[in-house]
Amino acid sequence: MPFFYEVHRDAMRPHVERVWGAWIDEDARSEFRRKTDPKTHDVIEWDGTPIGLRWVRRHEDALELVRLFLMPAYQNRGIGSELMHALIAEAEDVHLPIRLRVLRGNPALRFYERLGFETTRTTGTHTEMQRRHR
Repeated sequence: MPFFYEVHRDAMRPHVERVWGAWIDEDARSEFRRKTDPKTHDVIEWDGTPIGLRWVRRHEDALELVRLFLMPAYQNRGIGSELMHALIAEAEDVHLPIRLRVLRGNPALRFYERLGFETTRTTGTHTEMQRRHR
C-alpha cells in the first residue's frame, strides 16, 4: 500500500492542488486508503521496477478506467499510450466503450482526446469522457 499511495501522490498532487488549492497529506492518505483495494489494481512495471498503477472496472455495458497513474519520471515516454492502446483493443474485441474521468486542468485530458475520447460531462472538478467502440 505505501507504493500505491506514493504513485497516487506523485502523479496527482499538482492537479489536486490546482483544483482544491492544497494537498493535505494526512487527509489524502486517509481518503486513498478508504477508496483503494490493492487487489483491484495492476502494478505497472518498467524493466522490473514498479512505476505506476492501473485500475480497470469491467461492466456489462462499458470498461471503466478508474486509475492510470505513472510516476512523473516515467510519464511522456509512451508507456501510458501503450497501456491505453491495449485497453482500447480489449474494448474493441468486446464491442464496449471505455469511460473515465479526469481532474480539471490535468494535461491527461489532451492525452485522452488524442486517443479518441470525447467529453460527455463536466463538473466543477472533473471532465467525464468516453471512447466509443468502432
